[in-house]
Amino acid sequence: MLGEQREHPDVQFRTATGAYVRLQAITPRTFRIRVSETERFPEPPLVRYGIVRLPPDPAAIEVEEDGDRVTIRTGAAALQADRREGTFTLHGADGQVLTHQIAAPRSVAESCLGASFRLYPDELLYGLGDETRDKLMKRGHLAHMRLQKREAHAPTPFLMSSRGWGLFIHTTLHHEIDIAHTDSDLIRFCIPGDQLDYMLFTGSSYADLLYEYTGLAGRPQLLPIWAYGLSFISNEQANARELIEDALKFRREGIPCDLIGLEPTWMEKRYDYSTSKRWHPERFYIPGWSPKGQHTFIGTLKGMGFKLSLWLCCNYDLSRYEEQALAQRHLAPVGGGIAPVQEELPEELDEGWYAHLKPFVDQGVSAFKLSEMSQLLGLPDQMWSNGMSNSEMNNLYPLLLAKQMYDGFRSQTSTRPMIFTVAGYAGIQRFASMWTGGLGEGVGGDYSLITLLNDSMSGISSVTYEMDIHTPEGIHFGFLQPCSKVNSWAYWRHPALLDAGLRDLFKKYAKLRYRLLPYIYSAAHTASRTGLPIVRAMPLMYPGDPRARSLTMQYMFGDAFLVAAFTNRVYLPEGTWIDFWTGERYIGPLDLEYDAPKDTGGPLFVKAGTILPMWPEMDHIGQKPVEPMSLHLYPHGESGFTLYEDDGVTFGYENGEFALTEFACASSDRRTSVSIGCRNGRYNGMPARRSYEVLLHLGSAGKPLKVKVNGTEYKETSRSKKGSAAAGWLFDRLSGVVAVHVQENENDSEPVRIELIHAAPASRKSGAGSPSKRAASPAEPPDPEKMLEIGLETGDPRKTRAAMEKLLEERLGPSPAPGEIRGHFLYLGGLLARFMERKGWTMNEAVGEEYDSFLDLHSVSLKEEGCDRLIRAAVRVAEYSGRMRKSSVHPLVQRLKDMVEQEMDQQFFTLSVAAERLHVNASHLSRLFKQETSQSFSDYVMEKKMNYAKRLMEQGCKVSDASAMAGFKDTGYFIRVFRKYWGVTPGELKL
Repeated sequence: MLGEQREHPDVQFRTATGAYVRLQAITPRTFRIRVSETERFPEPPLVRYGIVRLPPDPAAIEVEEDGDRVTIRTGAAALQADRREGTFTLHGADGQVLTHQIAAPRSVAESCLGASFRLYPDELLYGLGDETRDKLMKRGHLAHMRLQKREAHAPTPFLMSSRGWGLFIHTTLHHEIDIAHTDSDLIRFCIPGDQLDYMLFTGSSYADLLYEYTGLAGRPQLLPIWAYGLSFISNEQANARELIEDALKFRREGIPCDLIGLEPTWMEKRYDYSTSKRWHPERFYIPGWSPKGQHTFIGTLKGMGFKLSLWLCCNYDLSRYEEQALAQRHLAPVGGGIAPVQEELPEELDEGWYAHLKPFVDQGVSAFKLSEMSQLLGLPDQMWSNGMSNSEMNNLYPLLLAKQMYDGFRSQTSTRPMIFTVAGYAGIQRFASMWTGGLGEGVGGDYSLITLLNDSMSGISSVTYEMDIHTPEGIHFGFLQPCSKVNSWAYWRHPALLDAGLRDLFKKYAKLRYRLLPYIYSAAHTASRTGLPIVRAMPLMYPGDPRARSLTMQYMFGDAFLVAAFTNRVYLPEGTWIDFWTGERYIGPLDLEYDAPKDTGGPLFVKAGTILPMWPEMDHIGQKPVEPMSLHLYPHGESGFTLYEDDGVTFGYENGEFALTEFACASSDRRTSVSIGCRNGRYNGMPARRSYEVLLHLGSAGKPLKVKVNGTEYKETSRSKKGSAAAGWLFDRLSGVVAVHVQENENDSEPVRIELIHAAPASRKSGAGSPSKRAASPAEPPDPEKMLEIGLETGDPRKTRAAMEKLLEERLGPSPAPGEIRGHFLYLGGLLARFMERKGWTMNEAVGEEYDSFLDLHSVSLKEEGCDRLIRAAVRVAEYSGRMRKSSVHPLVQRLKDMVEQEMDQQFFTLSVAAERLHVNASHLSRLFKQETSQSFSDYVMEKKMNYAKRLMEQGCKVSDASAMAGFKDTGYFIRVFRKYWGVTPGELKL
């Protein structure tokens, strides 16, 4: 029969066994299949309560009928049904069979309705949310879709197949999914009762399937930007004074943090489930006559840049409010496939759960943490207002709680809610951020990592685990996930209380995370638009790589970073990868036994081609303007990045109030081009102008011959001149980084263009073709310019001679043109001259007896004579460098010491700040400083500050003035540090 066009795409029929079936094309790639033992098709709770939201205009379809067979086509997919048997076959756009349901949707013996799908031998399946914590790939697994403490905190009946189809079982009832556990080639599930409702999706990738699923169950919410910083929860016995002291410790230590939270003892009655809770009258006394403002402990925290979070537990009958709201909108218990519209609720409704929290929010509370109590440990034994039993409400209750918290906070404040919950089900990502459970419950980091990966393959993006701050591995993983959270609970987990080594490591990772926030926030926005999560399991990003299928100890953090945690074994997929800590390059596919540098907690790799925006260091979000923004590029072929920005707190972005900035980079053997687009869009608080510190990580490609900005050639300088329109450029041979400072074009319409011209092709890779597998060693041969730098720095005449000979061979070749010889000699002589200039050496001292012949290089036209002069001069400089190394400190260490002397009054002058200014790796600088001085940088700074403060006091300086001049903003803290260091207070010393 010819196809029939239908505007209302419903197909209904009755099977030979008496079951009623309704088919709908929800979108061109999503089919909904509903089976009932009656002619009624009531909407399930997920639709009824606005969790799953169906589009008001389903896809147009073409229906073909041929005897008992009926086929629905959308142009992107097709669903064929056997009306007699009640079975279905799903086809892709090309007509390929994706999956086939083999049994009628009925099982009287089990008092349920279900379905069975045939699996292909090589078919892989992922999803199910936080339902199991020991596997990622689910074939062979028997899944229990029921919330259970420590076992299943967010079961999600959604699966994705490697063959390009997905399944969502549209129910909140307890059920099981047998994924080739009993029969190796079948998926089976059965839903109690007389209704069956499920959806089938099609897509060319896992990302496509996530897009389709989250389009119905909800995209991950975009959190306020401060929620992507660090959250800290104080000891549960803390009072207001101790809470403020916890906050002060972060600021004194220079550890960035934005959210600080309280456990249940903030309430007058511990674990108060009621709607009449109050602040504890002794621990958190707030006078009733002046309950809000800067003078309260909440206001004091706000003044330091902290938001406050409160712990909550709830067993309220949330269904009553939901049903009353539906009644106000005259929504009957059965529907035609359209979800309730979220409207402002009438004032005459009974008070909902959120209403009693409004006074706390009005006082300044910004976030809530929803306890597992009731959600995972069991609801009160009762019938609920919507007629459901406890078992029926078990999976639904966390969704209603998160929804009402989200809606209530949004309605009251018009800002984005930050709701943390430990329990969820399909759709939780629409309302809340999740954490995987407490450390005190024995939830290890490795199990939490698998949970994050399973959630990421199920539409849940904002997930975190409670960081183990007492191990480097725990800190490493804790900061490289969607949100970062430290929970003291009944213990003392403040990072300021750690031993010096772990404290420095924690601070390093915290500062790195805050610098990465523009990258993380852009990834969060991608998740809110597409469902593609921030943390991405390896099969999500590399579905065609067999090695990626079951990797549970590594993941992609956004597009750029590959993170491994709790392991020293790393698999690098195809491509070029750069070790973020050391700068070494590797070519995949490659299995790597990784030896993490001492001051890190685990492997972190950057994909070649990455463009990485970074903020300057700050104590909390909004502390200071983001100026300049650093832009780190790892050139490789053609690549791009879109930076997303908005006001960070409101919902203005839903109305188009945001800005996008396009960055692009193209790299070949002879040229690297960078384009920095103008910001497209506007939002409240958007800076009028922006400048960028552009850092190109060239690896062994060597120093470029020229650098141009907007067509104008810049000069190489020995130091960065930020803020200058003609800033010049700087090259650090040790790290292989080119630094150049640029500003947005004044006309605000043309992109800024940076162009690097490279020397003749040697080992640069343009990204074309597939690199071959190599051992765990740098991916490219050493650059002779860099080797010359190393030879000169280390004072090694042999290495210096070899590097200069290689440079001369590459530049001159066998038959150089006479006119080019002198230019090459002058360029190579310039390398030696700039090296001596950076060291502060006079040329006469360093070159010695070769001084006259070196100065006369410009007059040499004979190849052999010029080569001989350059080699002799280079060897003399290397010999001089060796003598100086034995009698003086390393020049980088000396520059670092000079910076400490010049910025003694800066409170938070850190090694990472210095490393950024010197354009060197912070880990390398730390090791070098300790090697040269036999003490850590932090100890050195403290020694200099204390000696300086002592001299000031001995000269009669006021304590407050000495405190400020030594870089201590808090005089009380300065006095305590001084007394601990010298054994007396500043005042006693002065007397």
